[in-house]
Amino acid sequence: MLPAFPTLLLLLLLSTLSTLSTLAQPPLPHILFVLVDDWGWSDVGYHRKETNTSSPEIVTPTIDTLVSNGVEFNRHYVHMTCTPSRASFQTGRLPIHTLTKLAGPCDKNGAIPRNMTGIAQQLKKAGYHTHQVGKWDCGMATPKHTPKGRGYDTSLNYFGHGNWMFSEVEWGGSEKHRNEFPTDPSIVPKGIVDFWDTDQPAHHLNGTGYEEYIFRDRIQLILKNYNHTRTNNPSGTGPLFLNYDSKIAHYPLQAPLEYQEKFSFIQENNRKMYHAMIHFLDDQLANITDSFKEYGLWDNTLMIVSSDNGGYVKNPLGGCNTTSGTKGGDQEDVGHGTTCFNGEAGANNWPLRGGKYSSFEGGIRVNAFASGGYLPTAVRGTKLE
Repeated sequence: MLPAFPTLLLLLLLSTLSTLSTLAQPPLPHILFVLVDDWGWSDVGYHRKETNTSSPEIVTPTIDTLVSNGVEFNRHYVHMTCTPSRASFQTGRLPIHTLTKLAGPCDKNGAIPRNMTGIAQQLKKAGYHTHQVGKWDCGMATPKHTPKGRGYDTSLNYFGHGNWMFSEVEWGGSEKHRNEFPTDPSIVPKGIVDFWDTDQPAHHLNGTGYEEYIFRDRIQLILKNYNHTRTNNPSGTGPLFLNYDSKIAHYPLQAPLEYQEKFSFIQENNRKMYHAMIHFLDDQLANITDSFKEYGLWDNTLMIVSSDNGGYVKNPLGGCNTTSGTKGGDQEDVGHGTTCFNGEAGANNWPLRGGKYSSFEGGIRVNAFASGGYLPTAVRGTKLE
């Protein structure tokens, strides 16, 4: 398997940093790296347009615009599962040199060997401010394995493969025909909360709303603080490296009610919830990129977007929970409309064969592109094979 292209692109950039630091060159670019979780090849508008199969369930105008103004990576390959792809990006090494299977956060090998250097550590040597927000899935066996230990100045993350998006309780995996919410303390004991803020538990944020909104607030705080520092001390402010690892669209499938309602015409709940989450992601990226523009950062920003593997297309193994009403509290996963947590279904990789967990292209060839004002005008609107 070839190295992931975004990692190569960043490594090529890193190879020039020492030279650039000694020459009269334009300032180093800000880097916004977005890693989407379990994103289906056909669950984005720009791939539907290519095959003339547009559908009202695909609502990704922001992503489509970013691609049209950027460089589409048409043959970008990753690992078939989350942890190896994420470990590969953080280290710049092939999965065979880190790991080739899923690893839990407490795995003794920590997903990445402790003595490997991470990309944030390298970027800090060039003066970058480094921040990580979202899913980590690269180990926590020791403090060295955490984002802070890998070179990030700050992080707001969960460590495992997935967590519940209102309670932040660790996701226990798909259940066959399970009706009750695993996080409902009235039914089962409350599980482990998987939510971390740089070097301590995120108790102050746990259960304060839909998790992706919490991530959005943290990203906005990072950009606001960075802009304040840059404005008041421009000579002492290096470029920004922001690694946003979205929870979307990993199981369990949960979305704000207003997004669920937009896709109420879809009868199959797994698909309805999946597309609601993808549309939320599109709005999330609009919010983030608009802020980069508002603070005057976008014209010198390199944005890279990828998925960690293809979308899941397995058996649903039962229905979704739609019996809990719509009056759930912020710390409760029940009461927020529909939630799907049986099986892993709802994505679409057409016309690619297979999906997540598969070595066919549906599992390893993923949506990816570069955008941002740092890209030369000549390459904007192109497709890279």
